[in-house]
Amino acid sequence: MISLFGRRQQQGDTIVEVLIAMAVMSLVLVGAYVTSNRNTVQLQNSQERQQAQRLVESQIELLRNNQGILTSGDCFNGTAETGVCNNFSATNSGATYTVKINGPVGLVNPTGVYTITATWSSLQGDHTDDSSLTMYYRLN
Repeated sequence: MISLFGRRQQQGDTIVEVLIAMAVMSLVLVGAYVTSNRNTVQLQNSQERQQAQRLVESQIELLRNNQGILTSGDCFNGTAETGVCNNFSATNSGATYTVKINGPVGLVNPTGVYTITATWSSLQGDHTDDSSLTMYYRLN
């Protein structure tokens, strides 16, 4: 509308202002999504690594309790018996772990350094490389 003085009265936002506001909101929302997604991925990776550490530490405890005697050279299957330790699945985790112990095998009172390794495939969809955790234990 034209007023008495010949100027138009402004009754709303122009299309350019609306587009700029939408662009700013889009940038804010995309930034929030990227940050949230990155945090979720890091949390999952941290949980998988923590579970692997628990499995390796449990193998060290079983190795210590059995005086370091391994009969098969693989690892303890959750008890004092040795066997292939594949396909461990953790509580609240969909990852599958494989544990392997390398060191003196079948000796009475063996000494030396044992290498305990847990490997797993990350659940984040990045299947190009497996994750692994290695700890060393010296039996005295």
